[in-house]
Amino acid sequence: MGLYNGSLGKPFEAEEDVSNFLAPLMRQAVMVEVTDGNLTKISESSHIFTLPSGSDEILFKTLEIASVESDCNSSSSVPAIIVPVTQDEYWRTIRNPFKTCNANRVLRMTYPSHSSTDEYGRLSVQKYTELISDRPISNYTVFYITRPEPIIVEDLKESEASDGLTINGKWQAQPCLLDDALHQAILSEAIRMAKAVWQS
Repeated sequence: MGLYNGSLGKPFEAEEDVSNFLAPLMRQAVMVEVTDGNLTKISESSHIFTLPSGSDEILFKTLEIASVESDCNSSSSVPAIIVPVTQDEYWRTIRNPFKTCNANRVLRMTYPSHSSTDEYGRLSVQKYTELISDRPISNYTVFYITRPEPIIVEDLKESEASDGLTINGKWQAQPCLLDDALHQAILSEAIRMAKAVWQS
């Protein structure tokens, strides 16, 4: 997270080396439209999407592309800009003719994830994404950084069936997936966080 937002140095895509460091965690997925009638939509023009089964969890979205029906030909599609809006902003935006959804602009609702945590105490990441468009959406592709697996130096317990310490449900030794050049920065950050907890 620190490498992405720049707290450990340069932020993501500031320079090519930082992007290359995070390359093992970068993914691309074509989102699947959900037709579940139990999901509440904010607008009749809403389309709700989720990651396809088996995809990794999204930590940060880096790029989103939506293809919408073009003005001149209903059988062809054109890329549209995706504009994230909060729930409060949505009502002001949808009434503004210069900011509302159109042939070139698709609104995306942002839902806060700080209100709940998963079984391991991590902040939850929204399962669904709601896009608001005044025309059909044929494709929604997301480029993202997936949540990294924990770094475990050695097995935390002898068998999966026995009781013992786990990290995000993992207990077997597994190396860091990121480039060796980052290992010192990761170790330094781990020491800093451990000292902060110990001193509090």
